[in-house]
Amino acid sequence: MAMSGVCPAVTIECGKPDHEYGMAHARDYMDACLHLAELPQHPVASHDVELFHTVAIVKVPEAVSFGFGNASVDLQLVSNIDHLNFRELPAGTGLGRVRTGAEVWLEVTDDNNQSVYDRYFSIEDDMLLTARPLMPSMFTLDERIIRQDCLGYLMERLLPETG
Repeated sequence: MAMSGVCPAVTIECGKPDHEYGMAHARDYMDACLHLAELPQHPVASHDVELFHTVAIVKVPEAVSFGFGNASVDLQLVSNIDHLNFRELPAGTGLGRVRTGAEVWLEVTDDNNQSVYDRYFSIEDDMLLTARPLMPSMFTLDERIIRQDCLGYLMERLLPETG
């Protein structure tokens, strides 16, 4: 975003730093860009572009105990939550189980630091569900990172402008 007003800019998600395939992906992308013979003058076909933008950050409040595979915590997140990253999830996708009787919520805030929890999540029959289509990014299994920083981010599809 910092460079988008100055020149064309993109963010390339490459996964964890120790995964060689992520570095190879970024290198191949940059190599392809640098070796374009020319910039196309025609618009890219709409079916060739899928754009998403970050709409919220998700944090687990200190008052909520959480974990993976531990039924005694308030919020038992799915054990493969990191595998949901960069996959568009439909509304109603389960992300975890809420312990019966536990008061569980997530801190979900937009760029203006406004709560948008109800826009993206619901709890039904003790399950934490997505309330609308969304794409998680940077969701992690590292409980230390979740406590110190966040569970991850939410992205939504950007529809191409028409007309």
